[in-house]
Amino acid sequence: MNMQLRAAREASGKTQAQVAKEAQVSEVSYQLYEYNKRTPSVQTALRIARTLDSTVEALFGAATPQSEKEPDGNPAESSQQ
Repeated sequence: MNMQLRAAREASGKTQAQVAKEAQVSEVSYQLYEYNKRTPSVQTALRIARTLDSTVEALFGAATPQSEKEPDGNPAESSQQ
């Protein structure tokens, strides 16, 4: 399950049907995205992100932003002291 997508939808107070309608996709397609059974096109991902007042990266991307990763792909160590 795409937990980021579901959490953003629930935080918005919208149902799957409402998000699907606003993002101009079928409800079944949206459910497949939320259950990680299908990956949306870039255009569809953008519409969903806008509908949920979020970003494609936050909804469909990696948990750690690329800018916070070391060159080897591992998360950067925090330098806070």
